[in-house]
Amino acid sequence: MESNCDLDLDPNKDDLPLQANTNHMLVRHYVLDLSTSKGRSLEAALFCFWSLVWVPANREMMSVLWGDESEEFTLFSNEKSIFLPSHTHTTISRICCDATTLSFRCCVYTMGSPINNRALFPCQEPPVAMSTWQARERAPCDYTVLTSGENQAFPKPAETGFLQWDYYVTMPMPASTFTIAVGQWLEAGVKDPNFEQYVCANMDYPCCFMVSAARAQTVIPHRVFAPPCHLQKANDMVLPLLPLCLTAAHSILCVHPFSRLDVLIVPSGFSSLGMASPHVMFLSQSKLTGERNLCGARLCHEIAHSWFGLAIGARDWTEEWISEGFATYLEDVFWSHVQKLSCREVEEQRQLKALLRWRRLSDELQNSEEELQVLRPNKENTGEVSESGASVVKHALNPEKPFMQVHYLKGYFLLKFLADQVGEEKFLHFFKVFVGKFHGQLIPSQVSLSCTGDVCSFSITLETIFSDWLDTPEMPKWPRDACSEWLRTPAVQEVKGEVAKWIHFSGPGGKGSKRKRAGPKVNFKEVRPRQVKHHWCELAVKYKHTAAMGVYLYGELMVQEDARQQALARRCLSIIKDDMDQSARSVVEEMIL
Repeated sequence: MESNCDLDLDPNKDDLPLQANTNHMLVRHYVLDLSTSKGRSLEAALFCFWSLVWVPANREMMSVLWGDESEEFTLFSNEKSIFLPSHTHTTISRICCDATTLSFRCCVYTMGSPINNRALFPCQEPPVAMSTWQARERAPCDYTVLTSGENQAFPKPAETGFLQWDYYVTMPMPASTFTIAVGQWLEAGVKDPNFEQYVCANMDYPCCFMVSAARAQTVIPHRVFAPPCHLQKANDMVLPLLPLCLTAAHSILCVHPFSRLDVLIVPSGFSSLGMASPHVMFLSQSKLTGERNLCGARLCHEIAHSWFGLAIGARDWTEEWISEGFATYLEDVFWSHVQKLSCREVEEQRQLKALLRWRRLSDELQNSEEELQVLRPNKENTGEVSESGASVVKHALNPEKPFMQVHYLKGYFLLKFLADQVGEEKFLHFFKVFVGKFHGQLIPSQVSLSCTGDVCSFSITLETIFSDWLDTPEMPKWPRDACSEWLRTPAVQEVKGEVAKWIHFSGPGGKGSKRKRAGPKVNFKEVRPRQVKHHWCELAVKYKHTAAMGVYLYGELMVQEDARQQALARRCLSIIKDDMDQSARSVVEEMIL
């Protein structure tokens, strides 16, 4: 393969030209031959087929024609990081980075990105450039290889001291969804003696949605892997929750679009809470602490991406809301099913989450560029390409964009608004119709919302939805009006009472005998889950109850111009910078250094 290394980027723009000429060159099938070694390198050969190559019937890879078009590359690593040499634009196409685990075992896993930077394939492609792939991977015997593949690969002896894993995918997917993780992971849990109940009833592409056995299977085969230091937590927290979350998702959306699922607890350098890919899910270590609410809700969110984001994708990279907004909305639906809450409890929990999300979104809208707040930046030209198939991703190179949640939250509120228009039961029926009709396809907003209107009768036109929700940085009036109702939720009132009490205690009026005359003592740890505790941390950073998450906490520490808080920010960065995702680290360093 050849790549255009002479492509110049306009320093005054943050748009990224996609480099796949899809009308003249479209790779339909990739074959990877990967080999790791104790010498901390991963050597690979990439073979590209310009026409679709199907996996042999026996699902063995030994007879595959390896072709003439190939490109070799090597993945080098040290104690702190692993880098894949980029074929174009090193700062853009850095696709692989990792630190050691807490036990200092070297590992590598592909990272996620709004473009295709999680892929090992050396290209930048529009989503419509879909392909299948096969991978033969060799690693030392004490390593485990996890890869996006329909088959649950079992290692076979290779050369002395090495094992070989063979994976394949027959469902055409964007190359960006390819995922690989190689490390000294251990599998959580003891093998279930009744494991036959989890044998997959799915079938190979092109379609499993019409197979009765697949429609009846509530739980697909699944495994959980973790570094040794987190194995017990993964066994206690993730393993029991996973089948419950899969069952809840199936009850809403029916057929699981992928035949199996491996969940990996990734090292601390992972810069997200979770990342869904076909057959593989990455989960942050931070979800293993505290109550099961954080872990369960995140599992539900990533499982929702199996349908929205993977089986159904956006035709244009800029329309992230189609996957993230849908997954955020369904996260609440799935998790309430897992918890088996009453109707009243479900409504209270959702109103509390809506309020927290609204405050988070309001804060983000006040502190970000307006151009980045638009869900459909290309408006009526969304999804269009040139005659050659080339296209541009708006704002893909803006360093602020990866840290924004506007596509999650604004998309979530749009769906919540539509659900309130017709009622949840009818709206959930729309999801079933939607996935049945569009699985395996890439769609624009126009198609998704038109389908919504076909199933549900709204008092608002599609044109109004586009103008009020998708094509403008402003938020409609509805969330502001609904916020007053969310504030009356009993759980919110309880938390507000606690906040008022502790603010009183923290001031001069809270000292001495007045403290003894306060109301009955409440154990805050038992009142609300860790989501509210996080807001207490924010309260300590910034006295006004402005929401902040992740790297934004560094910004809050710096803007107060308090020497102690700024010293704390610099100290925290100095401790963890070697384990941070490189892009996140560069943004934080720019904030505080």
